[in-house]
Amino acid sequence: MNRILPRMAPALAAAQLMRVRSAGVAFPVALGALIALAGAAASAVAGVPWTRVASVAFMPLYSLAVGMDAVALLSGDALVELHGSTPVGVRAVQTTRLVLLALAAAVGALVMFAPLHALGVVYGDIGWASALSPVGGVVALALAAYAAVAVLESPRAAAFCVVFAWMALSFFWDPNLAGDPVLQRAVPMAVALAAAAGAWLSLGSPERACAKAVGAR
Repeated sequence: MNRILPRMAPALAAAQLMRVRSAGVAFPVALGALIALAGAAASAVAGVPWTRVASVAFMPLYSLAVGMDAVALLSGDALVELHGSTPVGVRAVQTTRLVLLALAAAVGALVMFAPLHALGVVYGDIGWASALSPVGGVVALALAAYAAVAVLESPRAAAFCVVFAWMALSFFWDPNLAGDPVLQRAVPMAVALAAAAGAWLSLGSPERACAKAVGAR
């Protein structure tokens, strides 16, 4: 099976892209563009200084929305479990969906950041390096959603974990490291990657497959 999966990867990616293109690809990019448009409108109406302060509130909402989207994408499709009886497996499907969503979310974060950066309304902006904050934040939350869905197997509990992670980042971690986007995102990304790696192992464990098979009877 390990030799089959690399050859099936392009077909798997194409199939999952067709399956999740609205929620997994279009939504993050469209949301990033919408937030950028709202920020531009606010700067024109209320002025740059006010919008710069307000960006502390509205820019983090992007990562929260995409995190909730990731939970729905990874737990709201009954067809995913059917792959457990195929050579592809649930783990490959979930991981493919995560990669597609993370890439789209990163693009959406850049779509959001670039116009706001050009207008000078990003709070604590130190140049293009500040793009690491929204890009890294949304990818970290997508990884957190992947781990939570895999381990908890409950959309409601996974959503709660994503909201908790978002609150920890937005209200406690980010404000204290606003001037250092590299450190600001390095630690959360390391934690999220470790959690996602554990979830990846869990999704492929024989015990999990047996539990699913027994529970389906």
